[in-house]
Amino acid sequence: MKTRIQLSLLAGLAVLFSHVTRAPAQGAIVWNGPLITFTNLAGSDWTQAANQDHITDNVWITRATSSGIFNAASEGGFTRGVSPADTEWAPGLLVNYASLTYTSWEAAYGGPGILNSRIVGQDTVLHLITDNIYIGIQFLSFGGPGGGFTYQRTTLAAVPEPATSALALLGSGALLGIAARKKLRR
Repeated sequence: MKTRIQLSLLAGLAVLFSHVTRAPAQGAIVWNGPLITFTNLAGSDWTQAANQDHITDNVWITRATSSGIFNAASEGGFTRGVSPADTEWAPGLLVNYASLTYTSWEAAYGGPGILNSRIVGQDTVLHLITDNIYIGIQFLSFGGPGGGFTYQRTTLAAVPEPATSALALLGSGALLGIAARKKLRR
């Protein structure tokens, strides 16, 4: 009897570990979760955290009162052809991230002097180079006096809480083990 209970628990553990999802040790991470909206109001102080989109520890997107966006985590302002540092951009949809051609933010939106008409509403994929994360992004507004902008971007998809999933799978495995034991009795 004790051996059968142990076998039931082992069967439950086998089911549990066969369903554990691990992030790949290498390779891209695609953030395809719910959209969030970030706004940097025109004339705001870009040095304040509230006016920076802290996407990761390495990338904080913001904009001063003129020019383009930049990465406040590593830059003190916009640099033509480079900013935002540690990022690359590609027009297109997130589902196609692996086949897109990436370039600087400025080049992705048509070069120097980015116009509101070239940037607003265009589906784009943002690659955070150091973090190797791909994010879907779309500007809703850009430019005007004071350098404001607004965009929507994807977030990390929600993952079930490990403890809850583990208990559910362990319970399922135990039930399967008990059912198998009953079947063997007959």
